[in-house]
Amino acid sequence: MIDFALDTERKEGKSPLDAIYEACLLRFRSIMMTIMAALLGGLPLALATGTGAELRRPLGLTIVGGRVRPVEIPHG
Repeated sequence: MIDFALDTERKEGKSPLDAIYEACLLRFRSIMMTIMAALLGGLPLALATGTGAELRRPLGLTIVGGRVRPVEIPHG
């Protein structure tokens, strides 16, 4: 989204605020669809029961947990 905003600002001469707003309008939906697909795809792994579920559950919890609360990278 940031790259799109910077590109719009440079090529079309828009103000930073207008470029960010346009980038949000155009890219937000596709970003949310990707996040929701990963989240919903990991739910069956995280919630599974039955034979072998204990081996797949950590993967599902990692996928779902990473989508719900992304890891913050410390600065410095």
